Amino acid sequence: MTAQENVRPPLGQAERGRTTRSPVAASGSQSLARSTGVRAASRAGRPDRLATGWVAIGPALVTLVVTLYRIGVPSFTRDEGATLLAVHRSFPQMIRMLGNVDVVHTEYYAVIWVVSRLAGSSELAARAPSAVALAVTAGVVTLLGQRLVSGRAGLAAGLLFAAFPSVSFFAEDAREYGLVTALATIASYFLIRALQAGTPEADGTEPTVVGPRHAAGPQGQRGVPGGRSPGLALIGYAAAMALLGLGNILSLLLIAAHAVTVAVWHRFYRGPGQPFVLRWLASVAAAVIVASPVAIIASRQAHQVQWIKPPGLVAIVAMTGLIGPQPMFYIVVAVVVLALAASLVSGRARLRADWPAGLWGLAVPWLFLPPALLFTVSVIHVTHPLYVFRYIAFCIPAAALLAGTALAALARTAVGWAVAVAALAVIVVAGLGAQASERLPAGHGYDIRLADQAVASRARPGDALMNVRYWPLSWGGGVERGMEGEYPYGLARLHDISQARAPAPSGTLGGTFARPPVENRRLAAVTRLWVASWSKAPSPLPPRLGFTVAYTLHTKGVWLRLYTRPHTAATGSATGQPAG
Repeated sequence: MTAQENVRPPLGQAERGRTTRSPVAASGSQSLARSTGVRAASRAGRPDRLATGWVAIGPALVTLVVTLYRIGVPSFTRDEGATLLAVHRSFPQMIRMLGNVDVVHTEYYAVIWVVSRLAGSSELAARAPSAVALAVTAGVVTLLGQRLVSGRAGLAAGLLFAAFPSVSFFAEDAREYGLVTALATIASYFLIRALQAGTPEADGTEPTVVGPRHAAGPQGQRGVPGGRSPGLALIGYAAAMALLGLGNILSLLLIAAHAVTVAVWHRFYRGPGQPFVLRWLASVAAAVIVASPVAIIASRQAHQVQWIKPPGLVAIVAMTGLIGPQPMFYIVVAVVVLALAASLVSGRARLRADWPAGLWGLAVPWLFLPPALLFTVSVIHVTHPLYVFRYIAFCIPAAALLAGTALAALARTAVGWAVAVAALAVIVVAGLGAQASERLPAGHGYDIRLADQAVASRARPGDALMNVRYWPLSWGGGVERGMEGEYPYGLARLHDISQARAPAPSGTLGGTFARPPVENRRLAAVTRLWVASWSKAPSPLPPRLGFTVAYTLHTKGVWLRLYTRPHTAATGSATGQPAG
């Protein structure tokens, strides 16, 4: 506590005197005007003990514990195989590869390249950065709730974020979506800080509101709450947005949501003015300029998204997965509606206090606008379809903010905390089934580990491997070879007769495929051939080769077959004679 805070009058006296009040502080929000020298207070004039930075550590730690639980149990997925293929080479080789494919993942690959050198590339090591990033996100969500609503809203939002199965899923994923979600939340936090600092003070009147208030800021510091300039916050905002664009260029759709936030702030808090808006636009421009090289190179790699289909009704329904399974989603929606109704019944002033404009001005566009824009662009074919559910994962914190605000509003009803705690418990329980299933060996849609274990236990010296191409693309090999690149045993130890050039020398993600005549020559002396594919059905070999199926494994997302033939059949196929 500063000396200036020690000599200030008690909050009740400050409220009774004629003080210069920010329209933000007068909105009924507990923390909208928070800055140096400004304390949050409850309706009784007591400081809001939950509205401190230290409280944010709790949800962050809870999220870290939840997401690290059994993080190494789910098998690596096909996309995670792409990550490992990218980082299992020297850094210059990886940069060369990014000039050909996957440039949109440059930032994340650089992080995991370093991690793999320090801690290896096990499931825990590769996924831990995502878990840490989402733990940081939970803490920042808590801080946003404190600033926009109240300490209890921030705490509830942070804890709900930890409870969302979607958070655990992306924390257990060695891809960039956890990092991008953290950067989007940090950027939103800096934006709110800048908006609070850049909102002009009102004319000194202090309207009557229901809900927590702030004491007046330090005397003599006019123009912004607490006398702070938004400059530093906007610098942080520009840096976070630049990193966000480098993490995934599509995440810059958040700019549209933030534009709505700035407009809402101007409409409801009589600020910020044109100078602030221009500085915000400059921050956005700086971020876009930094990320533009990635966007330009990515436009030349558009062949990598040929697999994306135009979204439909199923994709719209699947958006409920930002929270969790559909029953959990409906429960969260019911809690929000109930809290809104309770606030509305209590009067308009109470509604403003429980649901400040700053809160919904940030959370609602953040939650709905980026998915809507990406969906619309994909449907009307402005470009090739780009909508994929995981590309909107950075919107999850907005859902947590709205749900946490609802719990805080319920806590202010007649029965108080009992209702809020009960609602939180119901939401958590509704997500336990999804939390458990995500942590199964095939919980992320693939069980490549089981396929590798099968090969490791059954392979013999001289066994060969054939990877089946499942994308008929002209750019050659891709993540087909992620299966053999994820675990050091099994498939990785077999001789791949389908490979022309290895990943690093070819500057590709998974190497290039050999031409059919070359594959046939390599098959000459092969009597045991493992065929691995991501396809929905097994890939049979031509009968003329003389192979018969000796073993089949169909695990989630993977087909694996062992073909055998007598040595005489192998010789016959080598000379071009019918085998068998």
